[in-house]
Amino acid sequence: MKIASIKARAIDCGFQAQKLQTSRVASPMARWPQFGEKRSSWMWPTKKVFVRIETTEGAVGWSCTNGGEIVAMIVEQHLSRLVTGTVVTDIADVWDQMFNSLLPCDRSGFSMMAVAGVDIALWDLQAKTTGKSLVDTLGGGPKDLAVYCTTPQPEAHSGGEWWGLKAAMPFGPEAGDRGLADNVAYLAQFRDATGPQGRIMLDSFMAWDADYTLRFADAAQAQDIYWIEDPLPPYDLQGMRQLKAALGNSSRLALGNFCFTRWDCEALIREGLVDILQPDVAWAGGITECLRILDMAAAAEVPVILHNTCEQPWSLAMAAARQTDPVVEFVDRGQDSPLYGLMGLAPQFGNGRVAVPSDPAGNQPPAAIASQFPGLGAAQMMKEV
Repeated sequence: MKIASIKARAIDCGFQAQKLQTSRVASPMARWPQFGEKRSSWMWPTKKVFVRIETTEGAVGWSCTNGGEIVAMIVEQHLSRLVTGTVVTDIADVWDQMFNSLLPCDRSGFSMMAVAGVDIALWDLQAKTTGKSLVDTLGGGPKDLAVYCTTPQPEAHSGGEWWGLKAAMPFGPEAGDRGLADNVAYLAQFRDATGPQGRIMLDSFMAWDADYTLRFADAAQAQDIYWIEDPLPPYDLQGMRQLKAALGNSSRLALGNFCFTRWDCEALIREGLVDILQPDVAWAGGITECLRILDMAAAAEVPVILHNTCEQPWSLAMAAARQTDPVVEFVDRGQDSPLYGLMGLAPQFGNGRVAVPSDPAGNQPPAAIASQFPGLGAAQMMKEV
């Protein structure tokens, strides 16, 4: 399959209007008062980046990642010139070319989101050209998966269907003792929603330090926290060592949301710091790199729960095809969120489980998004959407 063109567009899909963006949620920026009340006051470029790859035969692959205009520029101005005109017989080899070409300037963040955008679109293209769904391309798997729910409204999800409920904590050390008490009270609402036997987790989004995390864990001991997610900045390995030594097996550490390569994940696994690894496929280099991460974690017997799985049909396919009894994440953004269905039908839930996409048509953005790619003819546009 020879690549004729690679295009990327940054499109505002309403991310900044979501409740988790407009309400108070702990963050590494909360120490500055002007940025503490809502994430949208400081968040990195949040437009979704849609990548469209077309072959000389007219087949089209799509993907969606994050990072706004910065990531779109990396795809169009750099990665596209590496891949356009080549015959893709080995997606992993193309991945290695893209990654190595970026070594002089970056190995994380926006660069890996860009690599992921191209990689996921290439996998979509491969599945479509062979007439298979992505889950079958990856080896096949179950029709539905267990789901946990990240939500700002635990009372709306009581009843025990979800695998667990996760809270985005509102305060960090800057809020003092009052903020810590409010965090504990907020988590208690999740325990009330799940009942005494349900799993409750929390995400503090790199906003805490080791001392504060241990104070919180002690104050919230009665809530039986299943895991604490990303409590520290990812560079603070010494702080994570302190946490692991102090917490022991009393609470798990869920890390890796901000790991962008297998080497980031390998460091956490090697040092025994991570109990549940949570890379994001659209950030950590795409399907190719996350398959490597899954294999590495399986060899080390470290569970993996792919981050923000239900917004990414390729993540659901990977979990189904390459994991045993996987659990995936659903982020509750409200019933009318535009962020579900950006690459096909919105995920279908029932009894705490989500259906695995099985359509051989693969990733398909809405017509309003496809129309923003100049040079796409009306006939081809109708065919895609």
